[in-house]
Amino acid sequence: MRWLRSATLWALLAPLSYAVVDDPAIEAAPYHKEFVLFRSANMASPDKLSSGIGFHSFRIPAVVRTSTGRLLAFAEGRRHNNRDYGDINLVYKRTKTADNNGDSLDDWESLREVVGSGPGTWGNPTPVVDGYTIYLFMSWNNGSYSQEGNNRLPDGTITKKIDTTWAGRRHLYLSVSTDDGNTWSKPEDLTESLTPDNWAWDAVGPGIGIKLTTGELVVPAQGRNIIGRGTPGNRTWSLQRLTGAGSEGTIAQTPDGRLYRNDRPGDGDYRRVARGTLAGGFGAFADDTGLPDPECQGSVLLYNLADDKGPARTVFMNSASKSSRRAMRVRISYDGDAAKWNFGRELSDAKLDVDEVGNEGGYSSMCKTADFKIGALVESDFYNDGNGEGSYRAIIWRKFNLSWILHGPRN
Repeated sequence: MRWLRSATLWALLAPLSYAVVDDPAIEAAPYHKEFVLFRSANMASPDKLSSGIGFHSFRIPAVVRTSTGRLLAFAEGRRHNNRDYGDINLVYKRTKTADNNGDSLDDWESLREVVGSGPGTWGNPTPVVDGYTIYLFMSWNNGSYSQEGNNRLPDGTITKKIDTTWAGRRHLYLSVSTDDGNTWSKPEDLTESLTPDNWAWDAVGPGIGIKLTTGELVVPAQGRNIIGRGTPGNRTWSLQRLTGAGSEGTIAQTPDGRLYRNDRPGDGDYRRVARGTLAGGFGAFADDTGLPDPECQGSVLLYNLADDKGPARTVFMNSASKSSRRAMRVRISYDGDAAKWNFGRELSDAKLDVDEVGNEGGYSSMCKTADFKIGALVESDFYNDGNGEGSYRAIIWRKFNLSWILHGPRN
């Protein structure tokens, strides 16, 4: 009877174009909280650059829940400007204890650094939890290089274009924590074994890796998946090439047991999707015309498998627009292969009430918190920097339940 009532309520809320889904989560009271988690040192003085303490901008978020329940939130700390090149450090925050769920800013520790040695470009945080070990993949390149070259650095020098030489290419690094993210190992360069030969540009994630029901770890990277086999904390790494895969891929194991890869469009209006397995490989990538995208990163999360409490649910977040990064939306799929998505809810329905924050949207990352809610990091930009671009000076933490998504306005 409870499920019947749920289905009836859902039918009343859903438009005719929706399938009626029996989701008892709609009966819970909607829950949503949001606040700035990564806050630039410049936000109070937009006309002044950092004096060297703190960061001009934060971008490229990733968030995971560890085996103890603690939340780890990662980002790129960009020292001098909001650009993708130059002096960039990989930074993070932890919740103060393993038994809180990040409901307020007071629940989080102050900013820490995984790595930031030298003036190089550290970024693309892509963590994956493996029992009580956390593996953190990241990309790095020498700070005197940039993707296209010819960019001016703060000291006036001009960057060289990323190339296939060892000094000039992008590298893949791995750092490990075995104490709930309190400390991290010195990053190890795995470029030779996990990056195809003669690649100049490369990117891992950004976002999160996953652990399969069969025990393997899968970390999305440009044109491939990085596979971890073995036992928790003692993995052997290899790569799985993906024909037609793009950069900035996201991955989930959908309820049917297969792998679902959902990538940023390289030159198009829709998310690029393929499905497959580690043993059998992946099928061709194709546009998902139900998921418009402005050529940006997105995030996907298997929330749960079907059980006596409700149906299986996969959650996806991106900017649901062909032209703007400011149309962030979170959706639910009830399909075994995440083939169809509901309209979901726009994040602007719960706009952050902070004067300095505007134009939320861009890169994101999600995790399921220990209290069965969804935690999400979302980029936000601010003031015009004089060159026609806003500076990403904060990353917003949002936490909401399934009911908040299901009670959203329907278009």
